[in-house]
Parts: sequence; structure tokens; C-alpha cells
Amino acid sequence: MQLTALTLKNIRSYTNAKIEFPTGIVMLSGDIGSGKSTILLAIEFALFGVLRGELSGNALLRNGCQEGSAELMFKLNDNIYTIKRNLVRTKKSVEQDTGYLLVNGIKKEATATELKSNILELLGYPAELLTKGKNLVYRYTVYTPQEEMKKILQEEKEQRVAILRKVFGIDKYERITTNAGTYTKSLRERQRAYDAVLADVEDKKKQLEETKKEQEEASQQIKTITPQLTDARNTLLQTKQELAKIEQQKQQAELITRDLHVAKSQLLTRQQQQKTTQTEFLTATQQLIEAQKDLPKKTEITKNDYTTQLLEKEKQYKLICMKIAELNANKRQSTDTSHKISILSECPTCLQQVTQDHKHKILSTEKEKLTEIDEQLQQHSTISQQTELEILKIKQDIEKTRQQEKEQAVAQMKIIRAEDLARRKTALEQQNNTLLQEIQITTTKALQLEQQLKPMQDITALYDLTRKKAEQTSSQERQLSIEHSALMQKEQNHTKTIQLLEQELERKQKTRKQLEKTQQLNQWLTDYFVPLMDVVERHVMAKIHHEFDALFQQWFSMLVEDIMTARLDETFTPVIQQNGYDVDVEYLSGGERTACALAYRLALNKTINSLINNIKTKDLLILDEPTDGFSTEQLDKMRDVLEQLQLNQIIIVSHEQKIESFADNVVRIQKEGHVSRIA
Repeated sequence: MQLTALTLKNIRSYTNAKIEFPTGIVMLSGDIGSGKSTILLAIEFALFGVLRGELSGNALLRNGCQEGSAELMFKLNDNIYTIKRNLVRTKKSVEQDTGYLLVNGIKKEATATELKSNILELLGYPAELLTKGKNLVYRYTVYTPQEEMKKILQEEKEQRVAILRKVFGIDKYERITTNAGTYTKSLRERQRAYDAVLADVEDKKKQLEETKKEQEEASQQIKTITPQLTDARNTLLQTKQELAKIEQQKQQAELITRDLHVAKSQLLTRQQQQKTTQTEFLTATQQLIEAQKDLPKKTEITKNDYTTQLLEKEKQYKLICMKIAELNANKRQSTDTSHKISILSECPTCLQQVTQDHKHKILSTEKEKLTEIDEQLQQHSTISQQTELEILKIKQDIEKTRQQEKEQAVAQMKIIRAEDLARRKTALEQQNNTLLQEIQITTTKALQLEQQLKPMQDITALYDLTRKKAEQTSSQERQLSIEHSALMQKEQNHTKTIQLLEQELERKQKTRKQLEKTQQLNQWLTDYFVPLMDVVERHVMAKIHHEFDALFQQWFSMLVEDIMTARLDETFTPVIQQNGYDVDVEYLSGGERTACALAYRLALNKTINSLINNIKTKDLLILDEPTDGFSTEQLDKMRDVLEQLQLNQIIIVSHEQKIESFADNVVRIQKEGHVSRIA
């Protein structure tokens, strides 16, 4: 695997940047805090997504930004891949969004989990890492933060061995042994369950024999009762057929009786209706005679348009009254004017003295007006009185006309009533004749039905006697049928019980075979398989320890002076010796402790890569500040270490200027105003 390029958008201190990675040794150079380690974290995020407890979305997304992304391009098996992961800020936290995987230009959208699954498959990493929060294979073969490697050296021995067992995949033997123990425990529980199932085998066999005997007895009883049941059913069938014939005759007699009752009821009803109709006919005849005596003659009413005349006269009267009211108003106004002039001494407008001549002139004028008004009032009063008389006469004519119309309406109603009475008389006469005919027909029908009913008078007694006989026969048949059904059910139950017992005994026989097989399997697991796993684990662990120890000594001897030697004890703890004395790692100098951690890191890398053959990241190594505290001589030795690694691509994060001298490419990173960029 070879990294090609990394594009960052709103990832920590990067707003928008692209970093290209050529082959060979690539050095990421820059001041402390410039954003070098962010690139390494972004590479890991692009490959595997956020790491629970290690690398969260909140730690990656730039503060104040709502979304960000990391896009990594790499080569693998002559194919070019591009993976992009997106981050989105929600109300509560930062979540991973849908990304994509580009394979030779073919784009495939996928969720964060699907992308991780695809990457694990491409890189040849174990599939079980999909659900793990931390990818130990990547962390200890490609990229391990230097402080994390120092931390593993300072862990307790048991904790360090547990971590390395996970890294090397040796913990699977412990899981196998544990699972085997759990399985043997379940096998023992299964044996106890099998023993419980087989505890009543003899009782079941005895119960089977007794049930077979009871079934044979029930079969003999069924053979005895079956002929009796057949005879009873035949007798019952004959009795029912006889009863059905008698019942048919009885139903016919009941039908004739019912028709007779209906005919008599209809005859009585029609006789009553005929009497009522006859009485109503006589009454209607008398009423018609009386009505024809007082029939009035039709008279013609002369109609005049009195209503129109009345409206015109009332309209004329209203106009005269309005004119009289107008004249009275003018008269009052003239009188008031004469009064005001007579007492006026000075003009209210011009304030001049009003002369007697002027007053006399005005009073004369007003007097003439009053005289004219009085004449008009006299004329209109006369016209008003005449109009009132005319209106009164018209109203009297209208009332007379209305009275004539009422009398004519009463006369018309009497004529209509007489006509109705005549029609009713005719209808009653027809109805009476019809009823007489129906009475005669119904009487004849009733006599015929009585003649038909005479031969059937004793059918009811015969029906009751036959029905009683049928009930006795049915009771006898039902009793025998119940006994027969009970015996049949008993035989079926015994048959079913026998089948169940035979099946159960067969299952118990299979259970006995399963018990024997389970006992054999439990013995094999306990006596052979678990001890074998312990032996295999010790052999594998010894082989790994031997290879790991040899590599660790090799790298340590290259990085540290000859006066010190190093080896790994059985717990993979570095044992440093100087001048024949053991020195604890904590008491080493900064450069020596860094050299020890780097040697441990490189040895671990080589061991894992040789142990897991299908890993596709063996040609890639990322080192984060691997020379912290190194002396000049150690930095020179670092060149020899990198040459001996013979890897296709090595990415080193460092601020040491000397490393630039043997790096193939240097990527300089600067940070200005909280924003990192590639110089």
C-alpha cells in the first residue's frame, strides 16, 4: 500500500488543504503545534472512521464549522483508491455522514460502517476489527503515536502481555480454551439432562404393556356391542319413517283445520261488514234526501274594481291633507312675521331705525297672504270632506260584495256535499252487493273443509302413540351409541398412548446414544483438546517471543551505544543491561528511552507483519516524532535504521532539521492565525 494524497476540509486547524505523498522517505516538517500530527490522525480517520474512546468527531471537526471531510487517495495492487469520509455537526455532537469509495474511477456511496468493512477487506485485516473501537493491527504495524508506544513499555506486565496477545492474535487460544470450558460445562449440564430423561425408561415400558392389555379388552367389548347398536338403529329408522308418514297426515289435518278457522273468521267478518254497509247505505240515502231539499240557486255577483277606486281616493285624500298642513304652516309663519314686525323698533342686521311706514307696508303684505291662505284652506277642507264621504261609500260597496261572495261559497259547498252523498250512496250499494257474494262463497268453502276434516279426527292420538315409541327406541339407540363411542374413544386413546409411549421410548433410545456421544466428547475436550491448546499457545508464544526479542535487540543495538544491551523477558518487558547491571527503562535518559520505544515499535511491526501474511500495509510505515531527545550520533544512526527497513514509503513527523538530510521529500507545514497550510 502507498499513500498518494490527502485532502482536508475543516479538520482541526486545516480549513482547506491537500498533501501529496510520494514514494520513499517523506518528512512532515514544522514547528510544534503547526498541525503535523493532525495529518496522521486524518489518515487514520479516512481509513477507519472515528475511534471510540480514541478519536472522536468533536476532536476532528474544526471549531465553529458545521461540516468537514477527509479524502485519502492510495495505491494498492496496481489499483488507485480514493476514500472520503464526512463529518456533520448536530445539536448534540459531531456525527459521521455518508461517504464514498472510488475504485479506478468507479464511485460507490456507503455508510461509515460499510466503508470500514471495505477498507478492512482491501487491507487484509481481520474482519472482527469491524466492531472494535481501536484497530490494533494498524496501530502497531503502520502508525503508533510515540507516547502510546512509551505507554505500553510502562504498563504493568500483565496488562502489557494482554495487549500483545491481542495484537498477535494469540488471545484466540485463551478464548478457545475459555469457550471449550464453557462448552464442557454445557456438556455436563446436557448429561444431567439426558440422565433425567432416561430415569423413567422402565416405568414407560411397564406402562406400555398395561396400555396394550387395556386396548385389547376395549376391542372385545366393541365387537359385542356393535350388533346390538345396529339392530337398535334399524328399528329406530323404521319407527321414524312410520312417524314421518303420520306426521305428514297430521300436518295436512292441521292445514285443513287452519283453513277452516280462516274461512269461518272471514265469513264472520264479511257478515259484520255487510251489516255495517247496509246501515251506512240507509243513512247516506236519508242524508241525500235532506240535502236536496235546501239546495240554493246559483247567483251571479257583479264585481266592480272597488279596490282600485279606494286606493286612488285614499291617495287623493292624503295629498289634500298634505296641502292643508302646508297652508297651516304658511299661515303660522305669516302670523309670526306680522307679530315680530309690529314689535320691532330697530333692524337687527343694519341697526337702523324701522319706520312705521315700513312696518305698515310689511303688515299689509302679510295680511293679504293670510287672506289668500284662508280662502285656499276653505276650498281644500270642502274637497277633503267630499273625498272622505266617497271613501266611506266605496268601503261599504266592498263589504257588500264580500258578503255576497261568502253566501255564494256556502251555497257551492252545499251543492258539493249533495254530490258527495250521491256518490257515497252508489259506492255503498255496490260494496253491499260484493259482500253478499263473498259471504255465499265463504260459506260454501267452510262446508267443504268440514267434510274433508271428518276422516282425520283420530290422527293426533295415533301420532302421539307413534312418537312415544320413537322416543323409547331413540333413547335405547342413544344409550348404546354412547357406550359404543366411549369404547371407541377408549380404544383410540389407548392407541394414541401406545404410539406416544413407543415414540417416547424411541426418543429415549436416541437420547441414550446422545448421552454416550456427549460423554465421549466431554472426555476428549477435557483430556486432549484443552491441553493441546495450552501447548500450541506456549509454542506460538515462544516463537513470537524469540523473533520479537531478536528484532528488538537488533534495532536497540543500532540506536544505542555498545555499552548497553537489551533483551525481552518472558512478559515482553525490555531488560536493559549496562556494565553488567540491569537498568529500569524509567531511569534511562530521554534519548535512550525514545530509542528503546522505537526499537520496540520496529520489532513489533516486523513481528506482526511476518505473523499475519495477508496484510497489505507491510510497505508503509508512519513514525510520529521517533527521535525525541536523540543525540546527533543517534540521529545519524536513524539513517541506517531507515535504510535497513527497505520500505516503499515511510512518513516521518519530526521537527529535527538533520532528518531532512536523508529524507527523499520534505513537506513543510506552517500555521498562521489558527489555520495550518502546506508551505
